[in-house]
Amino acid sequence: MTRRIVVCGGGSAGGVLAARLSEDPGNSVTLIEAGPDYRTPEETAPEVLDADKIGFTTHDWGYTSTDEVAEADNIPMFGKVKKESVPVLRGKVIGGSSSVNGANALRPTPDDLARWTGLGNDRWSWDQVLPYLKKLEDDPAGGELHGTGGPVHIERFTESSGLRPVQAAFLDACAQAGHSVHEDMNGADQLGAGPLPLNRANGIRQSSAIAYLGPARGRTNLTVLGERTVDRVEFTKDATARAVLLTDGTRLEADLIVLTAGSIGSPSILMRSGVGPRRILDELSIPVVRTLEGVGRNLRDHPMVYLTYQVDEEAVGELTPPLQSVLTFAAGGADSGDVVDLHAVVLTMEPGELLVPLVLYRPYSLGSMEIVSRDPDAAPRIGLGLFEHPDDLRRMVSGIRHMRQIMESSPLRKFIKAETWPGPAVTTDADLVHAVLQGKNTCCHAVGTCAMGGEGTSTAVVDQHGKVHGTDGLYVVDASIMPDIPALPTNTTTMMLAERIADDLRMGG
Repeated sequence: MTRRIVVCGGGSAGGVLAARLSEDPGNSVTLIEAGPDYRTPEETAPEVLDADKIGFTTHDWGYTSTDEVAEADNIPMFGKVKKESVPVLRGKVIGGSSSVNGANALRPTPDDLARWTGLGNDRWSWDQVLPYLKKLEDDPAGGELHGTGGPVHIERFTESSGLRPVQAAFLDACAQAGHSVHEDMNGADQLGAGPLPLNRANGIRQSSAIAYLGPARGRTNLTVLGERTVDRVEFTKDATARAVLLTDGTRLEADLIVLTAGSIGSPSILMRSGVGPRRILDELSIPVVRTLEGVGRNLRDHPMVYLTYQVDEEAVGELTPPLQSVLTFAAGGADSGDVVDLHAVVLTMEPGELLVPLVLYRPYSLGSMEIVSRDPDAAPRIGLGLFEHPDDLRRMVSGIRHMRQIMESSPLRKFIKAETWPGPAVTTDADLVHAVLQGKNTCCHAVGTCAMGGEGTSTAVVDQHGKVHGTDGLYVVDASIMPDIPALPTNTTTMMLAERIADDLRMGG
């Protein structure tokens, strides 16, 4: 008997799940995506296909955070639509955010997974997860930590394979500051500098749409519906999910429903469906299917600021690829410990300017999101809570001081003319804190709003298999189920989650 599966959201997780679940001819899989469905690379919008295009918003939901920022003339505007708002960029296109991101392929570390198991999720240890990280990748680095032949090709730029002079100088400057330099930043060493692993091949971003859905398109048991928005899930009286209702009135009956709409979309669908915090459901007169107070809570993201420099255009040369190297370090600098607090890269997007995104990858601040209407087209209220925890501010200020030492060191002297943000006049801790609060931004790595955990715990929405507590036939599988945020970009971790839970669902769900 054919099992009808509806996957709601064609992003990093949804593309993986639809491809893997449709490998079983006994499944009939329908994938719903609110954005356009580009079926082939030839059809795909150039800015989506090109891995060198970063930070555009032509395929985005247009969300912003309620986090307050001041308006100042010299604040970097990269990634922002308005000076006074913090964007919450979320890809609205087949492949989701994996189609519009920076193609950063850093993987979760044993420390990241230890935080998950420490919260009671014992089936997500490093040893259990590593086979799925290897399964998804095609990494020429090889060795026991890496897979070859998987869907997602991994590329690194080295001095023998196109590492640009300004990027090489950045690595030299990191070494001069006492940081170890590694060939493989997805290897055993978590701290230091090296070529950034990227999910790109021949300049093409290896999104879930390219890497997973592309090879699966010919299957008769896989249907992809683009530019169709999910309204809600319909349940039977015993809280069994039985259909997905789209905004155009289409009703898709299913034996299994998987929400893969991301950390903003999936909790929004749950709340519209009657699963979520009692206060919100009552305020919006939504019939309650299950009260789960954790829906929309536990939101975690990576706070960021853009250190900005005026550079010698001739010395920098070509601007692309804009992203090739990375530094990971503890807040106190190279000799301060073995905990990854911060990441920094050098980014060349405009002539004469160099951006240094400095990201706090182990934040303590928490946010939340909630729907404000039963209307699926109404933007939710999103509060990221960036830098609300005082230790996040302390570590970011420490990181700025350390990065200034690196950017002003001799290997980069021929490239750097002047610091333009925060600016050389900003020197005291108080001034730096003020600058961070004015210029705060986000890496757009929101997780945690449908966190996995034991039923009855305060933030738990799903179990360790992604099944929504108190319901049957309904799962959430995307970045929203991460119980804690990994200290690196979240795309590869999200794909790994989908790879692993796809195996669970293929065995019966």
